[in-house]
Amino acid sequence: MRPLVAVGLLAAALLAAPGSAAAALWEDATMATIGATGGWSNKVEIADINGDGRLDLLFANGRGYSSPGEPEVNYAFINQGPGQPFVDVGAELFGEADFSRVIQAGDVDGDGSLDLFVGNTWSTRSRLYLGDGGGGFEEVSATHLPQLDLSVGDAEFGDVDGDGDLDLALADWGPGDPAKNGGAPARLWLNDGGGVFSEAPAGALPDVAIAWSWELELGDVDGDLDLDLMISCKSCAGSFVFLNDGEGVFADASDGLPQHPNNYDFEALDLSGDGHLDLLTINDRSPGAREHVFVGDGAGGFSDETAARWPDAENPAGDDNMIAFVDVDSDADPDFIVAGLFGQVDRLMINDGSGAFTMAEDAFAPATSPGTLGIAVADLDGDHRVDVVMAEGEADDPDFVFLGVDVGVDAAAPRIDRAAAEVVVGEGLTIRARIHDNTTPLRVDDFAHVTLKWSPLGEPQEAAAMRWYGGLLWRADVLPGLDPEAVSGGAILYEICAADLAGNEACTAPELVELTPGETTGGGPETTGGGTATDGGSTTAAATATTGDSSATATSGGGEESATTTTSTGTDDGSGCGCASAGRRYDGGTAWLALLVVLALRRRRTTA
Repeated sequence: MRPLVAVGLLAAALLAAPGSAAAALWEDATMATIGATGGWSNKVEIADINGDGRLDLLFANGRGYSSPGEPEVNYAFINQGPGQPFVDVGAELFGEADFSRVIQAGDVDGDGSLDLFVGNTWSTRSRLYLGDGGGGFEEVSATHLPQLDLSVGDAEFGDVDGDGDLDLALADWGPGDPAKNGGAPARLWLNDGGGVFSEAPAGALPDVAIAWSWELELGDVDGDLDLDLMISCKSCAGSFVFLNDGEGVFADASDGLPQHPNNYDFEALDLSGDGHLDLLTINDRSPGAREHVFVGDGAGGFSDETAARWPDAENPAGDDNMIAFVDVDSDADPDFIVAGLFGQVDRLMINDGSGAFTMAEDAFAPATSPGTLGIAVADLDGDHRVDVVMAEGEADDPDFVFLGVDVGVDAAAPRIDRAAAEVVVGEGLTIRARIHDNTTPLRVDDFAHVTLKWSPLGEPQEAAAMRWYGGLLWRADVLPGLDPEAVSGGAILYEICAADLAGNEACTAPELVELTPGETTGGGPETTGGGTATDGGSTTAAATATTGDSSATATSGGGEESATTTTSTGTDDGSGCGCASAGRRYDGGTAWLALLVVLALRRRRTTA
């Protein structure tokens, strides 16, 4: 048994031990933070909306299910720092009352500051607010969004067509009572790069009516590092998976997903460390409301492994609504929180490292929340312990903020578990990777940096910030106007490093992209030790990446970067990280030293 797994099992045993004197992991701090709210809060978004380095809270408020209630103003709570109450600026920011279901934060106009999309229900128009980075927002809904009266049940930002900006995928409930109207197709709004959205052309999404979707997710389920779409469905025979061709055209692949009605939520993450995204689903009828574990095959298909990984004794039937992944015991695998409804206990599930789960009792004080429809996790007070926020939306119950009390300080580095290089002559080199901190939904604010370090052979290393483009995916584009014959040594050496806010850093093993004039043909994704290489397309240059394993070396606890050059062969101990290493710098000479290491590793092709 791996040492870290043993630690996780011990933590679970201690948490579940009868009569334990330990405090609850998370204790109610609502009154000291946001006070007693009274809206019907459906979902909660956590984001630093004023650029002060502290995470703020956004609650989407909307009353009514079979028919609309009175519209409500959304909440926007500004974090004033540890020990200080949050300040609600919702009326100032959002202005009018709405029937809101979801708020998403993302930089849609490319100016480096967060913007806000508000998805509204009951055949009303959604809203878009462009941020100035300092807490100021301008509503541009009338000029930047399609003028459609929709019932948006959920929305996700992501660059679905690969053009470098964030698009919007939307779940539409259709007009009238969503429990009776038969639903509506999902929608895709494409960004022009400046934050102006238009409906995608006909045929971009399958024309399938989806009856009452409470959750959709963008994520790479087939291993090609583009964003596929997963859509839950409450009133369908099952839920949906649409696979992306990389250019924003999706094909229905739902026959690869086990089918259960009444699905409320998907969350996608690699549960077992095999490099493939798996799914947790919530409140499926099977019969009786119960959660499931669907294990991904890396090609868009899933198998139901609930009985082996989440047996009924650890998976009580009842009315639950949502989950959030978090590595609560810092053992480099994802645990998760289940938010219950109507007295169902809010609970923590501990991963044994292989994707099997046991329940940790008494994780929350109080143990139940009345009607949680949204859940989000983040470090709100800067103590490097994860905190939990719950949006209560079945009635006008107060929302909850739980601060981590008996939670350990984050000591696990982010995961970099898939990466690929793409070379296009005349355009440049693109590096894509799946990077996360075993927490969902992913927030850019959770990372101190995500960086591509690269150099032509024999030249000083350069660094470029990688940008998030949806789901768990990041990319960097370098060497614009690439001419392979002008690249020193005819090859490029690169690595990826990511650090979280607690100072834990992971870096991939160095990889070599060898540039060779010519053409490449054929091929689909190839997986090598957790990395991804794609060989295909019609090109005018070939690229070869030499690698052993794209899993990362990790450093915990921050500190100064070492000037001593170290390299990693990417040896995997099963945890997703290789041997411990200090931070790395390469100049021209040390790039050659790294090359001697990577040349001993197996070569693989990348798209040229």
